[in-house]
Amino acid sequence: MKPLFIYCLIAFLTTVFGSFLPFYKKAWTQRHLWQLLAFSSGVLLGIAFLHLLPEAFTLSSRMAGLALLGTFAFLFAAENVTMVHACEDFLKPPSSHVRPVGAIIALALHAGVDGMAIGVGLRQNMILGSVISFGVILHKFSDGMTLMSLLRAANYSQRREWVLSAVLALATPVGAFLSFQCAGPLAPKAIAGVLGIAAGSFLYVGAADLLPRLHESHDRYCLVFFLLGICTVGLMP
Repeated sequence: MKPLFIYCLIAFLTTVFGSFLPFYKKAWTQRHLWQLLAFSSGVLLGIAFLHLLPEAFTLSSRMAGLALLGTFAFLFAAENVTMVHACEDFLKPPSSHVRPVGAIIALALHAGVDGMAIGVGLRQNMILGSVISFGVILHKFSDGMTLMSLLRAANYSQRREWVLSAVLALATPVGAFLSFQCAGPLAPKAIAGVLGIAAGSFLYVGAADLLPRLHESHDRYCLVFFLLGICTVGLMP
């Protein structure tokens, strides 16, 4: 239970940090953001391919595959409906087609799924849970930044910004604690499905959402940080 609490606290603080740092250190964030996202993308893909999918396919390959594809399709649909992309709204003028309420709901659901992956991963074993937590924590920064960019574009009051940022930050710990309590009696197929959901989420964020934008950034260091992220996961036990 102690590792769960620690990882959830870090995820919460990282989301809040991502919500407000860019507006106090805007120049620094614009200069280094793509490098941070490139590293995060490498980590997410590495975790999905080297840890989540092997574990899930061992338990039930069909269930893992269905969960992965279903999650990937759901996130694609949610992104198209809300027109939200990770951190894009901070770097570019927000689109008039963005729907703040739908975007907030989509981000909160995604954060809850991330938390669920942490809880189930820690129920399986400490190493798997820690690896999943590492990946989740890394992209909480971009979640917070994306949310705050949308709220600012929609001219929300500062009080509502704080409240909604806290709601998004809490979604991951809530999902983690609930899944940790319920994951014990789950059948292997169900655990494979949860791990497949986490893998689908990581693959979508890392490959479909971040990598295309990294190509557009023209930052020559992005490739280095992307490969560094993969190597970091590859060195994990």
